[in-house]
Amino acid sequence: MLARWMRELTAPDINRFAVLYYLDKFVAFRQTGYNEEERQTLLWLEKLVDNVKPNHRLILVALKDSMVPIELYTNSPNTNLIAIPMPDKADRLAYLKHRLGEHQHLELAADLTDGLYLKNLDHIADAIRKSPELSARELRRLLNKYRLGEQADYWSALSIEKLNEAFSWFVEEEGVKGQDEAVREVIDLLCMARAGLSGIASGTPSKPRGALFFAGPTGVGKTFLAKKLAKFLFGTEEAFLRFDMSEFKEEHTVSKLIGSPPGYVGYEQGGMLTNAVRQRPFSVILFDEIEKAHPKIMDIFLQILDEGRLTDSRGQTVYFTETVIIFTSNIGTRTTDFHGRPVNERQQVDAIINDATIPHDQKKKLLHEHFKKTVEQFFMYEISRPELLNRIGNCIVPFNFIHTEETQTKIVTSHLRRIKEEFEDRYRLMGYKLDFAPEIAKWLVEKYGDQMTIFGGRGITNAIEFEIIRPLARAVLRAENQTRKNVVFHVRTDAGKIVIRNE
Repeated sequence: MLARWMRELTAPDINRFAVLYYLDKFVAFRQTGYNEEERQTLLWLEKLVDNVKPNHRLILVALKDSMVPIELYTNSPNTNLIAIPMPDKADRLAYLKHRLGEHQHLELAADLTDGLYLKNLDHIADAIRKSPELSARELRRLLNKYRLGEQADYWSALSIEKLNEAFSWFVEEEGVKGQDEAVREVIDLLCMARAGLSGIASGTPSKPRGALFFAGPTGVGKTFLAKKLAKFLFGTEEAFLRFDMSEFKEEHTVSKLIGSPPGYVGYEQGGMLTNAVRQRPFSVILFDEIEKAHPKIMDIFLQILDEGRLTDSRGQTVYFTETVIIFTSNIGTRTTDFHGRPVNERQQVDAIINDATIPHDQKKKLLHEHFKKTVEQFFMYEISRPELLNRIGNCIVPFNFIHTEETQTKIVTSHLRRIKEEFEDRYRLMGYKLDFAPEIAKWLVEKYGDQMTIFGGRGITNAIEFEIIRPLARAVLRAENQTRKNVVFHVRTDAGKIVIRNE
């Protein structure tokens, strides 16, 4: 093909015009050098560009200008690199009006097609013309099908009955204990998303379905609630995508999320975030401990919350319109701030918790105010990113400390119930059963309550592993060694200790 172009574009006869689409599919700029096939292609292109006659035109099209090999335009007076911007809303609106006339959902279609090219709008306009009476919800569904492929419509399947039972499902069935206010905030978000009103106040319906900022001490259930939200919405915790921001402290780690630039190692692999969302466009995405991320990462968050999309290093757009974004943070319990300076956040929290003169409900209110205030100060003054705080809005959700005996007992009881279910499922072929005496939960709370206050649910997880799981494992191995079946393992207290007997 290139040889034929060489003949035609270097011939001094009639004017000729040639376009090579997706140049980067043939050869893309590489900082690390080219393989043999790419070198040969690049040599042909250089020769072609240098010898095109003035009366001819050659246009090479790439998804991104950074993908164009610099050898084709550096020190070449006959070559010009032109970056063509994405069509803005006015462009999209004008084009859709040209294709569809005065359609009832022109404005909405222009909003929802942010990030698409006019050639994409051409296909979408054809689909809309086939269903001229489609509703706003059907239009969103049509665009999802175009962007995301054939996907289950999880949001439309979210029934009012399921939403009415959501609180009981999170708290009673899934064991989210001691965080009733946070659960209600999540359900409010689901109601807005189900009604199709996410982003309507800001006039940008292409935003993610929702965004929340979970603030509070470690181990109180922030990640746990996010996992259960994924299960509630999409039927599986595999739809939960977690990114630990402590792994993104350095500036160069931005490329880990969206992919390395053309020419750098890892370019072909894409980014961790963009790849994950491309594979699971319906997901709950957790950015854990956001305060540890490099400031450049904040720009990515801003684009996701603003536009509901990201373009990866390969020029491919990934859409977040069907995701729920959750940030978590331990801001409010730190001893050093973002810049390494000492802060007394933990002391302020301890002072409230340990003040016996403050009623329980008042303590909870004061702690919630403390966490909201410290999160706001973090964005406003520590990292000077008030625009990101504005995108989060009133979605800062403080989590409660696990310091009351009632809450601790509920959490321990939930842990024991889950352990019993998983144990009996794992050993169902052996007929093994697990029985906890009623006093076990109280015994654990009395002994490990202080650890739960400090370390949250992780404190009781460690305690259960030490006090119950280890001796239970030995008892199970003895029973297996004796080839015993249909054994009931009784967990009791005796003389101030937990004992396991079987029969």
